[in-house]
Amino acid sequence: MYRLNTVLTVALALGIAAPAAAQDQDVIEAARVTLAGIQNDSFSKNREICGLIGRNAQGNLVVTRPRKGSADGCRPRSFFIFRDIEVLASYHTHGAHIPGETVEVPSTYDLDADAEEGIYGFVSTPGGRFWIIEPEKDRVRMLCGMGCLPRDPNYDVASSEQLKAVYTGAELEQREAGG
Repeated sequence: MYRLNTVLTVALALGIAAPAAAQDQDVIEAARVTLAGIQNDSFSKNREICGLIGRNAQGNLVVTRPRKGSADGCRPRSFFIFRDIEVLASYHTHGAHIPGETVEVPSTYDLDADAEEGIYGFVSTPGGRFWIIEPEKDRVRMLCGMGCLPRDPNYDVASSEQLKAVYTGAELEQREAGG
């Protein structure tokens, strides 16, 4: 199991049960640091990279080792192979920038997958955006905009569309249908 760096290996003293703990700043920061660290690998290989964030029996925040997926999907290694881990959230990248593809917003699949698991999710995009998936609210929310995480060198800033800060599940469906 991959441990966060010393600064982020923290004991969660708040006692908040999952998935609410995913809103905790330590979990958000763990996701941000993890995604920032794997973005360039995701761009160079044009693959999604993913994993899980959780809390062990000692209360320490831990993440699974990043796992490489395909160009359009990734399935994290399950915490179930480890003992005494409470899963709080998933994380994944959206790969490299490909002109004409709209991967700057999490997909309905992303929202549905985290809802099915009953956890929050964090997504980084080729434009360097950082999103949280909030299944209980049926929405995705941008935590920070273009360039707040490493951005694909091939990302075309000039053709970047104007994005909303929040999308509901219905709005994601409409967006994916071209509306």
